[in-house]
Amino acid sequence: MTRIIHIADLHFGAEDAELVAGFEAACAALEPDLIVAAGDFTQAARWRELNAAAAMFERIGKPVVGRPGNHDVPVYAPVERALRPWRRFERALGHQIKPAWRNEALQAETLHTARRAQWRPDWSLGRAADRDIAQALDGFAQAGDRVRVLACHHPLIAPRPDDPRAATRNGLAAARRLSAACDLVLTGHLHETFVLPAPDPDQTCWFIGTGTTFSRRTRQETASFNLIDINADGIRMTRQESAPDGSFAAGQVWELERRQS
Repeated sequence: MTRIIHIADLHFGAEDAELVAGFEAACAALEPDLIVAAGDFTQAARWRELNAAAAMFERIGKPVVGRPGNHDVPVYAPVERALRPWRRFERALGHQIKPAWRNEALQAETLHTARRAQWRPDWSLGRAADRDIAQALDGFAQAGDRVRVLACHHPLIAPRPDDPRAATRNGLAAARRLSAACDLVLTGHLHETFVLPAPDPDQTCWFIGTGTTFSRRTRQETASFNLIDINADGIRMTRQESAPDGSFAAGQVWELERRQS
């Protein structure tokens, strides 16, 4: 069995310290093979926020794969945002957060969807570039019989397509291309847990969102993360829900079909 913890929207700088401690305890108890971190590690990419994220991953001591989100671009340093938008992230977290990872059972790739600026008013929204999709597909071409997992911050498809926060440019086209090559697409941004099938019914790929792990910036649901267990028979996803004392406990469970090789 392969075990993944799927997190997103940590928002260090607006974190609940009790939930951070509870998440670290959950990681120690659940013993994942890999943590997939789907962006927004910080609130505004301040150095103290990035360093707090780095210290937490150091304490957990597990492999982490992921990409930055829209909050991981310097908010209060416009020149740096324009010229070197990811420099702080790479310096603080680049040695811990990897863009790809594999073991004998799993191949994980990532897709960079956050942008420093865009030709639309809301820069927080995502864009899936064709060249980045092609790079992820090239990685999966070397996966063999491994389970193939992709992580990106912005949802490529979402529970409510008319939700303005889900307006990822080129998202549906990316979802169609990726669902032919991978088993799971793990995302964040919406602070919402969901499981959706591939847009093409002849493909077996699941598009999964997660709530904020421990930010105080909750929306419709409490802080949570996803525990994903993969074996030969299928995939089980369990929403790990936060409690008032800062701990996490198993909640809703989804049983998902696996792609047949």
